[in-house]
Amino acid sequence: MIKASDLRILDEEELEGKLRELKETLFNLRFQHATGQLDNPMRIKETRRDLARVCTVMTERKYAIHTEAFGGAQYEFEEPEEVVDTEAEEIQELEEEAEERIGVVPEAEEQLEEEIEEELKDL
Repeated sequence: MIKASDLRILDEEELEGKLRELKETLFNLRFQHATGQLDNPMRIKETRRDLARVCTVMTERKYAIHTEAFGGAQYEFEEPEEVVDTEAEEIQELEEEAEERIGVVPEAEEQLEEEIEEELKDL
């Protein structure tokens, strides 16, 4: 069993290597279980949980969650607000681009919504 505190010490490359290693181990364990060669089926459960721990630590780093748990390790964390703002801007740009391609005018869109509401009232 791997402790999360031990994983938090590792850098990104080591975490990704650990993730690949655990996925490969899980695949081999499942294969052994299917062929009846696995002596201890609890190893599958332990490996799945270790895999989840690695993914959790990677997510914590990505979104700067529990930064105090990383001890003295220095990592560059993205601010969650900046990530959300960037995504919102990208969505807005995509919506504007889609409107230009389709040629939907906001007034026409409102009129269309009103017509749909009237038809639904009739039903």
